[in-house]
Amino acid sequence: MNLGFSIFPGWKEIKDEQIKLLKDARELGFSEIFMGIGPGTHWKTPVSEAFEISKEILKVANELDYYVFFDINPEILNTLNSSPTDLSKIKAAGFKGVRVDYGFTKEEIVEMSKQLIVELNPFEITEKEIDFILKNTNPEMVRAVHNYYPLIYSGISRDIFMEKNRIFKERGIKIGAFLSHPKFYLRTTLEFLRFVDPFDSANYLSKFVDRVLIGDPIPDKETLVKVSTAVNSETTKVRVKVYDENVFKLIENKKFYVIKDKEYGIVCHSNNIPFQGDYCYTKIFKNAVTLKGNDVWIFLKDLGVAPYRLIGEIDDINMEILKMSNEVILIRQ
Repeated sequence: MNLGFSIFPGWKEIKDEQIKLLKDARELGFSEIFMGIGPGTHWKTPVSEAFEISKEILKVANELDYYVFFDINPEILNTLNSSPTDLSKIKAAGFKGVRVDYGFTKEEIVEMSKQLIVELNPFEITEKEIDFILKNTNPEMVRAVHNYYPLIYSGISRDIFMEKNRIFKERGIKIGAFLSHPKFYLRTTLEFLRFVDPFDSANYLSKFVDRVLIGDPIPDKETLVKVSTAVNSETTKVRVKVYDENVFKLIENKKFYVIKDKEYGIVCHSNNIPFQGDYCYTKIFKNAVTLKGNDVWIFLKDLGVAPYRLIGEIDDINMEILKMSNEVILIRQ
């Protein structure tokens, strides 16, 4: 699983912060950078000027061994005096890949893949075109990454996300997706993840894609750590909103095996819970996290009163992550 983040050279007011980010993120295992050099929401820098600024950032990025790619379309290539058959200026600047957006034929994409890695846009390519490209170039030079959607409510649905992923996964193409973070909450691929904590977003995306990228610029250290921790954990971590601190300390950071054959709940089993307290009767509600013997029960719906010890609850995104997991570690929100 590769981790990445976004840099916008044209956003000159935050250039120093973006350069500082390179070292901080690399130390946490980030290895990819998406650069957007076209005019954006917060800046109006011309493409040619943004391209020149990017060279300063690329110098540092390449010293740190990042893979750096950027969005192109025919207008951007023309501005940079480049073409699908001649990406030498882009390569000389230090870029290792180009994300081919709208306006290119499959034959032009093949030509570009002979010079740099090409990143396909899942919404600008057909399955037949993908097959043509793979047949006529080195498949190692072909990757894919979803769009991000800054405008609220404009992100894609989970069903479309899964379908697009399937197309690339079946062909062995590594695909990436973006998540937002609390400074902006803008550049997300999936709409339902727009306002979700970066730990949970990264945790969720890592179940479906090969590359998780932070879409919004200048994430703080906390966000970098959350994304890195979520993705690089050997065992999936599920976050719990804790109500009973004393009991949760007994199960926190322990590995549980997930059992999914129950009608009303998901059972997380362990042979190592030294709980000696009372179970008392508890009103069971959807997403309630409870303890019974050596098992943590997390309920799927509102029910009646039953003899379980209430520990806390999880939110819907962590419930989705739990359902996709066979082993989990429970941590606090």
